[in-house]
Amino acid sequence: MSNKGKDMFFKKKQNDKKEKVIVSFGQKIGIVCLRSLEKYIVKNKIIKCYIITSSPPHQNVINYARNIDLLEIIISSNFKQGVEKIRKLYKNNSVKIIDLADFGERNMMRDVD
Repeated sequence: MSNKGKDMFFKKKQNDKKEKVIVSFGQKIGIVCLRSLEKYIVKNKIIKCYIITSSPPHQNVINYARNIDLLEIIISSNFKQGVEKIRKLYKNNSVKIIDLADFGERNMMRDVD
């Protein structure tokens, strides 16, 4: 193996050590959606997760979300502005944007109506 391959592997490992923050968005948030997000947070060692939504979720969803330590729900119609604020807060971290509709469990069951 050449030296070049080792350097690439080392760089990848360094990037993996960067703490991750995720920003999710969706029109409506359901409990199934939060369950999938909760699994994603644990699996990917996320340090903070924000959900930006334009309308307040149902009270049951809010109650469920309170039990997820790393989760914060932001009610805002301006997603871009919300993301910019979060990026400023976590300028030394990797910030990933995720559409809640892309989560597997919720994709099968549209539970937010």
